[in-house]
Amino acid sequence: MALGSVVAWGASFPISKAALAYASPTAVAFLRWAISAVLLTGWLALAGRRNPEQGLGEAGRVLRLRGRTVAWVALTGITLFYFLQNLALGYTTATNAGVLANLTSVFMVIIAAWALHERLKPVEWAAIATAFVGSALVSQGAGHLTVGGPGLIGDLLMVLASFFGAVYSVGGKGLSERHAPTVVLTLVASMGALFLLPLALIDGLTLTMPLRAWGLILLLGAGSGALGNLMWLSLLRYTTASRAALALFLIPIISATLSVTLLGEPITPLLVAGAGLVLAAVVVAHRRA
Repeated sequence: MALGSVVAWGASFPISKAALAYASPTAVAFLRWAISAVLLTGWLALAGRRNPEQGLGEAGRVLRLRGRTVAWVALTGITLFYFLQNLALGYTTATNAGVLANLTSVFMVIIAAWALHERLKPVEWAAIATAFVGSALVSQGAGHLTVGGPGLIGDLLMVLASFFGAVYSVGGKGLSERHAPTVVLTLVASMGALFLLPLALIDGLTLTMPLRAWGLILLLGAGSGALGNLMWLSLLRYTTASRAALALFLIPIISATLSVTLLGEPITPLLVAGAGLVLAAVVVAHRRA
């Protein structure tokens, strides 16, 4: 589940960057999550025939019991995170955004320590620092990491988005521990898309786009949106937020691997060294946990 999530999310940065050539940041965010919500609602309708605890009736019950929690999880993890992420991609590179998204892991550990009383050992803190350095080296080795210039605004926006992503993960963990992840994600995706709609309309939402643009948005909605987040919430149900956070450092490795295999980009010593640091840090932290 961890690998599935980071693959989906690692691929989402270049896909989102490509989609922004056809629509505004808020339009892309809204459309991708509207698609996710439709797909997930359809899945609940089918699943509910076999298991009522994972159907639309259960979604209504969860909404009545925990509507406020669902609302703030949706607001932070869907509306604010993806609005700010897409806005950031308009200023900075997809690789920079991918590296800075790793701050979600750091924020998750800090928030989990405060809200969930999770504690890390010194070796695990060292692993997080090592993994972050390694992820930066991966991007530098790929030749895309830049600091300063016009992209600094986008980088700062991505840092803020990462904070909201961490809040979402910690809140989503609490919901997924009590209810089926499919039910939780369907509610969160639907409410998050609803919150994004006014922003998208103000930003000039239009449905008149080329087929390629719709293909990119559909891929985002079905892949990194629905499937990636479903695996992530399922993972959070069975492990601590701090341990799950370490998996996010694999995202730059996935992005770099896709660039090498699909785009023919070169493998450099920095890329290999950075990937080695990340993998070693993740392995050490999980064995020590």
